[in-house]
Amino acid sequence: MKREFYLFLLIFVFQNVVESAKLNHPRVLLPIFQDRSINFTLEVVDPNCYKWTSSRQDLITVTPLYQGFSECASRAIVTVQTREKRRNTAIVFAEEVATGATLRCDVIVDTIERLNVRTTTRQLYLEEAPATFELHAFDSQGNEFFTLEGIEFNWDISASTSNMPPALRFLTFSDSPYHVVPPALEKFEAAGIKGYMILLEGINTGTSKVAISMPQPEYRNVAPVEVYISVLANIIIEPSDVTVLAGDTINFRILQLKMDRLYEITSNQQYYLEVEDTDVAYMKGNSATGSRLGRTQVVLRDRNMPQNSDTMTDKPKGPSARLTVAEPLKLGISLLPHNNWVTVQGEHHEVALDLYAGDGQKITLGTRYAIGSELDESLFTILKKTKNGSRLYGEAVKEGVTQVYGHYKDLSVQAEMQIFEELLLQPTKVILPFDPNTIKAQKFQFYAAGGDYNYVWFSGNPQVLQIDGQGLATTEIRDVRLPVGSQELLDAGVHLAAHTTVRVALAKNQKVSRQAQIYFLPPQKLQIKQYNFETALKDYVQLHVAVYAHVNGSYVPYTKCDNLHFQLDFSHQILQLDNGAATESLDALAPEACHVLRLRSTAVGSTLLRISYSFQDKVLQDSVDLHVFEPLSVLNPLENELVLPIGASRNVIYADGPQRIFTLEAELTKSTSFNGKVVKVSEIEFDTQNAITAFTVLCLGLGETEFTYQVHNTLNTPNFAAYKAQITTKVHCVRPRFLKLYARQQLRQSCPVELRSSLLYLKDEENKFDIEIEVQDVRNRKLMNISSLWLEWEFAAGDERYQTDSIPHRQLAEVELYHGVQLPARDVLELTLSEVAPNFRIKGTVAHYNDKLLAQLDIYPERPPFGVKNQKTGEVTKPIIENEIRFHTVNSTLLPQDHVSIFLAPSHSKRLPITQGSGFFQLELSEQGIVQVSHDEKHQQLVLTPLRLGHVRLELTDSCLTNEPAYLSISVVGIGAISVQALDHVERTNSIEAIVRLYDTNDELLQIDSNMLSVYQLTELVFDPTILSIKLDEQRNLGFGEIRYSITGNNIGETKILFQTGKGDHQVSSEPLNVQVFAPLRLYPRNSTLVVGSSIQIYYQGGPQPNTNIVYSVQRHQVATMKSAIIIAHKLGTTKITGKCLLKNPISGKDVVVSEDSVDVQVVALTAIQIRTPLVRIRSGAVMPATLWGQPDLSPMVLGTLQNMRTTWTVNQPDVVEVFNVFTAAGIEYQSSDLISVRIRALNPGKVTITASVQLADGVKLPATSVELIVFKTLELLAPKPITMDWILAAPRSTLQLKCNMDDAVYKLDAQSSGIVNVSPDGVVHTKDTLGRDLIIAKTVDQTLPIGIEVKNVQYILVTLQPDIKLKHLEHKIPRGMNFVFKVSLHDNLGNEFSHNIEDVNGLRYDLATKDVVDAQIGNNLTIALNLQRETSNMIAISLKDATGVKHAEDYIKLSVADSQLIYPTKTIFSVGDIICFDSPLTMSSIWSSSNEQMVTINKNTGVARVLNHQRKLGEKVVVTCGDKMRPSGHLKYDLELRESDAIVFAKSVDIFSGSEYRAQLVLRNHMQTDKYSNLIAQNISKCINQLNKVAVDAFNCRLVAKDELGRKVLKLYQVEAIFDAASTQYACSLQLTSTFNELLSTLKTNNALLELEAAMPNGVMDTMSLQLVPGIKVSLESLHVRDLKSQELQISGLDKALQKLQVKPSDPKYFSVELIEQAHGQSKYRVRFLSDLPLDKQFSVLIYSPETNQSVEIPIVGDSALLQKCSNQPVGPLLQTVIDNLGFIVTMMIIIVVSIWVYVSFFQSQGVVQVNSEAFQPKSSMSRTYSPNSSIFNKSPNNSFDLSNRSHSRRFQPSQTEDESFVYGHPQMSSPNRSGNMRRFN
Repeated sequence: MKREFYLFLLIFVFQNVVESAKLNHPRVLLPIFQDRSINFTLEVVDPNCYKWTSSRQDLITVTPLYQGFSECASRAIVTVQTREKRRNTAIVFAEEVATGATLRCDVIVDTIERLNVRTTTRQLYLEEAPATFELHAFDSQGNEFFTLEGIEFNWDISASTSNMPPALRFLTFSDSPYHVVPPALEKFEAAGIKGYMILLEGINTGTSKVAISMPQPEYRNVAPVEVYISVLANIIIEPSDVTVLAGDTINFRILQLKMDRLYEITSNQQYYLEVEDTDVAYMKGNSATGSRLGRTQVVLRDRNMPQNSDTMTDKPKGPSARLTVAEPLKLGISLLPHNNWVTVQGEHHEVALDLYAGDGQKITLGTRYAIGSELDESLFTILKKTKNGSRLYGEAVKEGVTQVYGHYKDLSVQAEMQIFEELLLQPTKVILPFDPNTIKAQKFQFYAAGGDYNYVWFSGNPQVLQIDGQGLATTEIRDVRLPVGSQELLDAGVHLAAHTTVRVALAKNQKVSRQAQIYFLPPQKLQIKQYNFETALKDYVQLHVAVYAHVNGSYVPYTKCDNLHFQLDFSHQILQLDNGAATESLDALAPEACHVLRLRSTAVGSTLLRISYSFQDKVLQDSVDLHVFEPLSVLNPLENELVLPIGASRNVIYADGPQRIFTLEAELTKSTSFNGKVVKVSEIEFDTQNAITAFTVLCLGLGETEFTYQVHNTLNTPNFAAYKAQITTKVHCVRPRFLKLYARQQLRQSCPVELRSSLLYLKDEENKFDIEIEVQDVRNRKLMNISSLWLEWEFAAGDERYQTDSIPHRQLAEVELYHGVQLPARDVLELTLSEVAPNFRIKGTVAHYNDKLLAQLDIYPERPPFGVKNQKTGEVTKPIIENEIRFHTVNSTLLPQDHVSIFLAPSHSKRLPITQGSGFFQLELSEQGIVQVSHDEKHQQLVLTPLRLGHVRLELTDSCLTNEPAYLSISVVGIGAISVQALDHVERTNSIEAIVRLYDTNDELLQIDSNMLSVYQLTELVFDPTILSIKLDEQRNLGFGEIRYSITGNNIGETKILFQTGKGDHQVSSEPLNVQVFAPLRLYPRNSTLVVGSSIQIYYQGGPQPNTNIVYSVQRHQVATMKSAIIIAHKLGTTKITGKCLLKNPISGKDVVVSEDSVDVQVVALTAIQIRTPLVRIRSGAVMPATLWGQPDLSPMVLGTLQNMRTTWTVNQPDVVEVFNVFTAAGIEYQSSDLISVRIRALNPGKVTITASVQLADGVKLPATSVELIVFKTLELLAPKPITMDWILAAPRSTLQLKCNMDDAVYKLDAQSSGIVNVSPDGVVHTKDTLGRDLIIAKTVDQTLPIGIEVKNVQYILVTLQPDIKLKHLEHKIPRGMNFVFKVSLHDNLGNEFSHNIEDVNGLRYDLATKDVVDAQIGNNLTIALNLQRETSNMIAISLKDATGVKHAEDYIKLSVADSQLIYPTKTIFSVGDIICFDSPLTMSSIWSSSNEQMVTINKNTGVARVLNHQRKLGEKVVVTCGDKMRPSGHLKYDLELRESDAIVFAKSVDIFSGSEYRAQLVLRNHMQTDKYSNLIAQNISKCINQLNKVAVDAFNCRLVAKDELGRKVLKLYQVEAIFDAASTQYACSLQLTSTFNELLSTLKTNNALLELEAAMPNGVMDTMSLQLVPGIKVSLESLHVRDLKSQELQISGLDKALQKLQVKPSDPKYFSVELIEQAHGQSKYRVRFLSDLPLDKQFSVLIYSPETNQSVEIPIVGDSALLQKCSNQPVGPLLQTVIDNLGFIVTMMIIIVVSIWVYVSFFQSQGVVQVNSEAFQPKSSMSRTYSPNSSIFNKSPNNSFDLSNRSHSRRFQPSQTEDESFVYGHPQMSSPNRSGNMRRFN
């Protein structure tokens, strides 16, 4: 049962899946074309894997669209294949691969029968978006075709009448800002043809006909479709609906909508108004007068629109207005503009009295009728009143109520006006910051007054601002911006970010309101307006911050800015923002401030505070210096209260408070206040600046007073606010009443019994004892100074009586000095005792005042002294003030230190000594179990034994003395961390120092005992002990907590070391230290021998890797110097070069030498040279190298670096050998200064001597050297027939492959083989070490072929240039930038080349004398490539080793590289739009290529390139290569850096032009290319221009703009185009007259048109140029033909003002004259009268100059030989006469011959076939022009404008001109107003 259920479910799901899949179209109708196949895409709605087929492959084809590499397709393209013009049907099947379900679509193909246009409108409006018109096609049955994509149609626009201009124009989708190009029409738009859909835009009012037809020949029978489209202007009539009285008049206005603004065009003659029913009203101009009751329409007519055309299917309907003539039935009254009779003072109102018709329509009253009115003008003043009385304009001036009356004939009306007090709103303008990122709302209070005091509040934009009923506004910005169209430009570049209003209105009349403007503006400036620059600690600095916006050229402050987030940056963080501060009211803000920042001081000091606020990409900021001082406080006395007797004084010290600031212009101000009768106060002056202030307070009389001290700093700045610090001290001037005596200490209860019997006192070293004295007043307050009191003392020992002077004593007043201020410490009685008495007594008495002291102070105390009044008797008596004390002495307890650290280790303890004390102590630990403490009474020591890690505090208390306990902090520590410092590189076999620092568990350095290092159990771990080893080093001169180790490098490598201690979880390890053991630094070459003037490069091996900092030094600079590792020899001698590798030592922080090496350099004299060749006997035809060596044993690598050493090679038998250099085949012939190495080619048998002579740079000639060579001929068989038997030449231990022309050949050794080689059956040959010959037999079924092979040693190698590069001209140096590929070949002892090279290319090596200037790469098959990008005079040595390491002979090549004049361009920076004509020294057969055609496209044959795009990544470059890609052995590279063209500059900013054509030159450039004046970069401009066709300009576009109405008319006559002007070699904007010149003159009449030419690039960069169009003169004839000396007439046309100043004169008045015949409007006639015959050797012309247009025209005078001067009377022969008669023909033929020769030599001989770069420029049409080879980029003439096109085509006729209008136009050589000479505006 379950199985059947699953089967049913599967069938059900399958059926739903099949039903859900369907094609997008089940039936498709497609058209048939003869030359085009129509495509249509079918798609399955539910994508899956389908297989597509067609039932009729002859009708249609189906192409599946696969996704990626999948073979599934859910989409397919159906293509019509049939060309048969009849209806056919095919079926497309889509079969799902998985299920086999099939979908079908019927495809019907048929011909098009008719067309139809579908559009949304047949009426367009000017300045509106263009409308889309789409074409639809139908078959004969009326079925619509599914697609017309890819089909071209003809769309034509024609005017409805012949006398009207077209009202429409076509617009491409790409030019429309409202549309995007449909994908189906992209190719059509690029090709400039039209498809099935177009855009139409209205350009003039009127009606035009749009006709659509099919251009295909097979559809000529399809009737064209014609559609009439009307273009209307956006015009309205005002008023649109009006009612008047009969006989009254109303004026209408005509308004036109342009650019979203209304313009009145009532006076425009194109439009007029017309009344439909003239019985109701009649029109006169724009005024309508009512005739009788009724209603009619006032219609606007357009004279451009045909009003009665029969050809229009839909007649356009113009705008209209409704006019009604009625009688009044009611009189209404209202108070405008609010329609509410409640108002306030100051409001302007309009009392409106209106008549209404029966239907309620308001009647507009004219001037014929009037309405009467009355009101109280003391309350409402009438300012203005209309003539008809319907409107009273006035102002409410006084509170009160007035009645308003109105009447018209028998109609009347009444109303009551109520006036309240003027309504006021504060503030009226609020400027708030715009910051969408703020999250805090801004609250702001508005205040209203006046009216009836019942208000309602409104917000103009609740999203921005919300306001409650009490006027409290809350603003919150969340990126609220105004619409684009309504944004207000407040300043240049500053837009109103957001704007809203707050309105308060009367509750009874909400229209009476006052409004506040709230502007949200972007901030431009931040300033601190007021601040207290100093404050006390924990007090506040209040900063009043103002933020400004920039409006109309000035800064406007924000009203509030509490919601802004200000960034506070302190140079020292001593203040912090107090966010809990209450919001300050408006009154508390400083002027222009919008926010107060309360900064709470947290630390003392000074700081620079920078307040900044970031908005978008701007940071606004201001900064101030702030100072925080300690609060002003009483330093002494601490209780801030003075108790003194009369005549005594005390110093009061105030600490901190404001201090003098030396870094600011601040002045410290102090002030005091007190009662001068009670005290006298004087300030104590200090010599130095300190943080205290002291005053001396002296008591003058009994009483109390308050002494107040105030201090602050003042600044001379307007934003300064003083911070005043104040403190008050209370002063009591009192009588003494009690005396107390104190001993210093008392005994503790814990003291042993034997010490408790007497008082214990501390004894000092001099046996002096002090008794402290304290005198108190009646309130037991201690008197702070008793110097004005007289005390008496008595002493007694044991039971003795008191005696006065028995003991030496003195009374002292001890003082303390605090910053030089004396403060009373205590009053003491000092006693001197020889021994301790068991019971010693002292008695003290306060007797009286110190009268002598008080007399000096002019103070008179009370009498009797210290008198006390008896309350009962009233008698004043002197009280008794006395006291006594007893004592004896001991010492106190001390510890040597307060902290001790003990390392936790077994059996380890520490002892501390105890000094002084009673000897009885109490020990108490703050925690048990960390350390054990015991007291060693014998040695008076503390014994500390550690138990575990931790920290504990020991309190040591003396059991007897009452002094403070002694405390000892004890830390039991272990090793908590280990750090290692050492160099991370060490040379093999050398040692470096490593410092290990041990930190305890408290992160403090551990005290190390160098004698007990084993206690710390420190071990070292080396990851790879074979690389390095480590051991303990000397432990001297170390820092605290340091241990020294020594690391020694054993083997080269890299490993890590670490130090550790402990085990398990308690193990502590250092960070692994990575150490590299490197090989010692070795300099190469080890021993160099140089000659004076030569150089060699030093290189090194070894040293630290990868970065090696090598510093070279030369021992003797007079012998040689060194620059960039290159040694240059100067003088004979020996010197040493030392290279040191420096690394920074982390221990000392200094650079240390970790490895160094030295090499010796010997400079010797070059006394002789030697030619070295690998062979002295060579076969004819072979080539070998020959190189010069110096004596003694100076290699070519040294000689090749000598400057100006000249070498001459000579051969005594030139027919035997040939001497050449390696680059000869490429067209480079070295001169004598570079011939160090040459090649010798054996030509013919014989004996030859090759000689080399050398002359050094100083002129010294070395003895010539020579070598003798024998050239022999190889043995060959001549008879019976010449046979050449070539043996295969192979090197020992090599492998080669044999191959025959038959695949079944089998290879084996000959039966007589000597076994020199081995061969496999498939032809693989292996040679051995044995030399000799062997024979291999290749055998097939019926044939055998003997193959001889010879094994020989390699005698020499030869480096040859691969011969597929050739220079056009002979060079003596290698052009810089060349790339060469050399091939290395092997040769035997006869010069024969080996048939097969060695396989191991790793044996190929090269060496350079100077290594950093040549890029060499070794390739496959024994090749080496050189890239020569820098100038150099270098040598390269190429060597080869075989598999066993045997080095073959080296080959040397001199590399002399220099700049070539044939390489162009030399600069590498270009910008978009540049046209570059590359030039190369390579032959014309070289192919040009670009590495990125999307950025630089180049013609492969001519080398002409164009920059299309700029680089996007930094450092990105495009490489242009000149060479053959098929044979890339040698080529030339150009690295181009492409930049964006971000500037477009016209050559002139102002110019004048005339005639039919003008060209404004300009340049595209980057902002850094200030000296760039042309976008054509070429070395030979004429040659480059000849290789150019018309350039398709897409880098910029041109537009002509009119400045006035006349200019707009002229715009229609000119066509503007962006071109590349080949004549001026610049980009230009071309103006071409599209109409006749007469039409231009008729448009301009006598005026000059002002135009503006704009050139803009796609990135928005543009430039403008002002043009003044002055029509030039025109001459009727190109030349004057002389016939029998008859007079000729010359007609000149132009403006009258130009003709009046015209100057016409002959070039030579001796032979002819010119006179004015007549002058009419726009035309002048002149007669040219010939006076005598014209000579043949002169040229004559009529000179015409127009000062008004600044034109110069020459009309040449032409005549034939019969009309020239008769020569029969001259004494010449018949031959000369014949020559003279045919002189024209002879001159013409000579010119043709010379030009032909020049063209052939200049172009065909030097260039070959020139192919225009069609890939780069895509020409649309060909141009045939001839350019002068000497054409300059700029016109150098100071009188010539840039209109070069007029110069070069001054006599070219316009195609649109008729024959009688073919005039000769002079070139307008006009001086621009801003031009002087040839100055350019490109700067």
